[in-house]
Amino acid sequence: MGVKTLDLPTAARQAICAHELLASSGAPLEDLPLRQVVRESWTRALGSQPSLRHEPSMLSDAELAVARERSALQRLWPVFERLLVPAAAEANLVVALADARGTLLWVDGARRVARRAESVGFAPGADWAEPSIGTSAPGIALATGTGVQVAGAEHMYEHVHSFSCSAVPIRNPRSGQIIGAVDLTGGEDAVAVHSLPLLTAAVAAAEGQLLLPEDHCRESEGDYLDLCAPTGALLNGEQISLRHAEILTLLATSERGMSNQELVEALFEVPDAAAAGTVRSEMVRLRKVLAGRDERTLGSRPYRVQWPLRTSVHRLMEALEAGDVQQMLEVYPADLLARSQSPGIHSLRHRLQAAARELVLDRGGAHQLLDFGRRSADAHVLLAALRELPADSPARSLIVAEVQNLQDS
Repeated sequence: MGVKTLDLPTAARQAICAHELLASSGAPLEDLPLRQVVRESWTRALGSQPSLRHEPSMLSDAELAVARERSALQRLWPVFERLLVPAAAEANLVVALADARGTLLWVDGARRVARRAESVGFAPGADWAEPSIGTSAPGIALATGTGVQVAGAEHMYEHVHSFSCSAVPIRNPRSGQIIGAVDLTGGEDAVAVHSLPLLTAAVAAAEGQLLLPEDHCRESEGDYLDLCAPTGALLNGEQISLRHAEILTLLATSERGMSNQELVEALFEVPDAAAAGTVRSEMVRLRKVLAGRDERTLGSRPYRVQWPLRTSVHRLMEALEAGDVQQMLEVYPADLLARSQSPGIHSLRHRLQAAARELVLDRGGAHQLLDFGRRSADAHVLLAALRELPADSPARSLIVAEVQNLQDS
């Protein structure tokens, strides 16, 4: 990511001018002297009515404790505590870690700055997403998926003009989904030229943590088959072929195993004799791939997995069975073996999507419905999110446009 030095005095003067024009003349946002990234954030935040709260909504202590416990970010916060917090405290800055919805789960760093930040609502449990509090670096990072810096009066409200901030989004390295953002907040040093590279390096280290065996994506015993990695299926971090991934997925999710004919029908649209021969050959190759460990064995008649093997599908099934919408969204493999054309994998995708859709429609909040609806391009779910959002939410017009596009396509 290219990083430019942010001219804080100029940005602040332009933003102050923009505030004055907006307040006095109702000038269109596109005419205001703002950087493009800031103007776009103001537009998203204001929507059709400039009626945002000047103070963010806050979780109670009990709600914050639950949010931290349920978030995958709890495994990443120690990385930022080690890599960012000491340097931030020395530079009179604070580090904040927000979840995908914009809620600050942890804030730490210079005590004096932290107390000042708390006075404007920048504290653990506060909602700093654009629809809640307007323009800020973590809000923009979550909305756009890119690193960003916001200087002083570029924030929408005067009571936070004494702060500047830089933020970088955090993604699940397997699915690419944004799961949060890390932020530096304080004075001018928060938007120094080195701030974004520092955050980007820390995020890379944290995202790498999610690929380690200790992560919650794997069990401490047995193997883990990741079906959503951008580079293709990974068995304990090692690439395997699409066909082998299909076979292992089908067998691992079958309680009684599969006969040769059942496996042929699940893998091929035309289950003829040639397909049956291909399956037998692939099983020979797969057994050679698995031969590195004695306990990795595939049974015959029927074919079945005979060692502890968990997959992305198992993680989703557990979240569905528990009725945990947020956990389901964090592990939902929308791109499960995306290149596979096998009938059995297609059927599995369909069943998982139907179950996830039913759960989010039954128990999901507005932002959860919006998340799932966008990821699955589901107009019905997006309309459900629209019904849950407040009447003055700036997101409503965007959702209406998305629904219209889906219905027209």
